[in-house]
Amino acid sequence: MRAFRNVYFAAGFIIAAGLLLASFFYSYWLKDIIPQPPKQIYNEAGRLVDVPPYPPSWAHPFGVDRQGEDVFWKVIDGAKYTIVTALAVSLLRLVFGTVGGIVYAFYLQKFRFIAESIVRAFRFVPAIFLTMLFFAFIPLEEQGAGMGVLIKQLLVLAAVALPPLMLVIGNDIAVFLQNEFVVSSRLMGADHVWLIRKHVLPYMRPRLFLLFTQQTVQSLLLLVHLGAFQILLGGVKVIYDSDGLGPPEKVALSLSNEWSGLIGLSYREMMLDQWIVVGPCVAFIVAIFAFKLMGKGLEQVIAGKGKRKQRKKQRSSSGKTASFPPQQGDFELVLYR
Repeated sequence: MRAFRNVYFAAGFIIAAGLLLASFFYSYWLKDIIPQPPKQIYNEAGRLVDVPPYPPSWAHPFGVDRQGEDVFWKVIDGAKYTIVTALAVSLLRLVFGTVGGIVYAFYLQKFRFIAESIVRAFRFVPAIFLTMLFFAFIPLEEQGAGMGVLIKQLLVLAAVALPPLMLVIGNDIAVFLQNEFVVSSRLMGADHVWLIRKHVLPYMRPRLFLLFTQQTVQSLLLLVHLGAFQILLGGVKVIYDSDGLGPPEKVALSLSNEWSGLIGLSYREMMLDQWIVVGPCVAFIVAIFAFKLMGKGLEQVIAGKGKRKQRKKQRSSSGKTASFPPQQGDFELVLYR
């Protein structure tokens, strides 16, 4: 694939793939090997000097949370759930957005003004508010991650961005259908299925890859906002934790260590031990940066492909036209009797 020859795309792909591979490698291999942080720290005299949470150190780059778990490895463990969730949401958006855009471009152009007006008003409502509104009707299960709940949440995350995406894809296809070769195909009897297979999909394929990376970035940003509002994906685990000075407190823990859940459930730590929240925030920044690099690389690849086609067309046409100013070789002497 030509995209992997682009430095930006290759760098972003390596970062994102590295996070995923590290997450799977940790969950299925390293998790049982890496020692857990100590529950208490004693000095040389045998006196207790510290208990979790511990601040960042060389041994624990993101520190240790109040449950005595290394935040760095929790972030690595949750990388696969966060990135795969963003990829799944982006794929759902792209599939439904492409189908809706094709229907809009072929059959609903008469209602273009109405559609644009509705989508323009839709854009004034932040996606996080719509997501929170629909999430309120989805009960969050405790002590178990219900697959039905997770599927409903993914559909909601995909649906909140569908109207603008369908309009963008539909308008792009509608402009493409005005090309002369497409009009000629229609005049020669090509139906809509033929136009979609032979013209629209080949034209949209590189643009859909670019839209996929852009939607992945938007999905990650939406997950950050969900974490800030303490909204989780999947289920939670409830435990009762005590610091030994008072009655046990009810504490909710993420079952998957998904990054938005780590932020939401540790939101109160912003006023106490900030490093517990900084870890997943840094992970979000790295993941968004990786997909931004991939998007920039795809943009350069698409732009370079268009320039190559234009140069090839100019070279082919230059061999068939006369030079300017006209030369003697451009004319042929014909004798009439």
